[in-house]
Amino acid sequence: MRKMTQQELSEKSGIPSTSIAHIEAGSRKPSLENFYKLVVVLNVSADYLLGCIDQHTHPGSDPITKSIQELPESERQMIEKFILSLKN
Repeated sequence: MRKMTQQELSEKSGIPSTSIAHIEAGSRKPSLENFYKLVVVLNVSADYLLGCIDQHTHPGSDPITKSIQELPESERQMIEKFILSLKN
């Protein structure tokens, strides 16, 4: 996938490195919020991260997700905050 250390992934996603270690080891599952962060930072489809498909991305991938992934980090964070505000 992406050549990134747990610390680098932690810094880019805002997820604590200890949580990333637990997710990688399979001892914990990410929250929906953290799952979304991983999809965005790793620039892969949710289906790929879930193991439903073998390719990082696929031609029929969601155009909204693709558009979000192409945005600068600051804009992705604004969208994430907006999405999270809808949950309340």
